[in-house]
Amino acid sequence: MRIESCLNNENAMVNLKTLNQVLPVAIIGAAFGDIILTIKKLPTSGGDEVAREQSKQIGGCAFNVARSLARLGIDIINGIPVGNGPWGEMTKRAMQQEGLVPLLHNHRVDNGWCLAMVEPDKERTFITVEGCEQYWCEDQLNQLDISNGSLVYVSGYELVDKESEPLKKWLLSLDPSVRIFVDFGPRFAEIDSVFITQLLAKKPILTINRDEFKMLVRNNEASIDDAKKFSDASGVSLIYRLDKHGAWVIEPMSEAINIPAHNVEVVDTIAAGDSHCGGVLAGLSSGWSLADAARLGNAVAAIVVSTEGANGAPTILELESFLLNKS
Repeated sequence: MRIESCLNNENAMVNLKTLNQVLPVAIIGAAFGDIILTIKKLPTSGGDEVAREQSKQIGGCAFNVARSLARLGIDIINGIPVGNGPWGEMTKRAMQQEGLVPLLHNHRVDNGWCLAMVEPDKERTFITVEGCEQYWCEDQLNQLDISNGSLVYVSGYELVDKESEPLKKWLLSLDPSVRIFVDFGPRFAEIDSVFITQLLAKKPILTINRDEFKMLVRNNEASIDDAKKFSDASGVSLIYRLDKHGAWVIEPMSEAINIPAHNVEVVDTIAAGDSHCGGVLAGLSSGWSLADAARLGNAVAAIVVSTEGANGAPTILELESFLLNKS
């Protein structure tokens, strides 16, 4: 395998002047209420620890991705349900603040919410109460106008429960020209393996960390070389994420490209991965290569991790300033 290294070009600039959307982008998934606590250590069973409330806001993987795209000036097809209840009201207001038009409504169930506990080493622990984002139906999904050639983002969180079957069928029914962008996430092991095989046959782009990839190929010793072999054999493109060590962009029958992370002080990693997805999708929607889009995703994520809370997705002006300072 031949590997192209960009390690000596850490601050390779992306040309934001060419960030002009040419492809539709649909974001499918959840908006969640996020209650974020900072805590010295997690309580043991039956224990009691004092925490500080850091923020209370709307998050969720799909909403975080949609927000990052909106702030970069990318229009989206909004496939994020708005529920019936206090979290649903907050979700609707949060969408409107970002210029996102709510399209899907659930009049029976509220949006879910999540308690995130952040320890001093920035490790995050989540407790999730599920809501309307798990209840999908064919009529709801048919409201989304997905044209040929579109990009469609989906999070693995919405592919686990039995209520996700309509969503799975909808994804598999999309025209072959539609490029699906998948972030399986930490619940990867709970997603039906038959569906995963069917989804991979559609040649999606996977953004995946090393642990998820090892589960995908069922090999605890899997390496970058194995990821390249997988991509060549399956026709699936990968963004193989290595956290502070950046990422590899691996496309079928092409050189693997290393995309280093930016050197920033890590304040809070919440929503960093989702914002990375938003940056990648912004680049892809503008016709950029996957490698250049991943460079943009790294820059967006670097800004987010250097900001406290999940709301740190940059505007285009903030991104320009960051990249100029890194040049």
